[in-house]
Amino acid sequence: MRLGALILAFVSSALGAQDLRERSLEQERRALERDRQQQEKERSKVEEAQQQRELARPVEKKRDAKACENARIGYQTTCGSPTAPKYRNPGCRDAEIFLRENC
Repeated sequence: MRLGALILAFVSSALGAQDLRERSLEQERRALERDRQQQEKERSKVEEAQQQRELARPVEKKRDAKACENARIGYQTTCGSPTAPKYRNPGCRDAEIFLRENC
């Protein structure tokens, strides 16, 4: 009888220990998941701040010297001399727009 009670006590304590282990593992998983979510939120805030700084910075347009020179020549050819340009000509307006975009 004592042997049976002793065996029963060992089995029940082993089952209780296993249940305790599973609970502690589950708590640890939850804690890790919370930490991961918090880090993800912080990382997203940092990334958003970086994007806002990049968007606030003025865009630097790289000037292509050859395109600028071609636009200048096209403007002079289409509009005539710089002292008396042909502003009423639609080609002249297009050439001026092209010149402003490239230079």
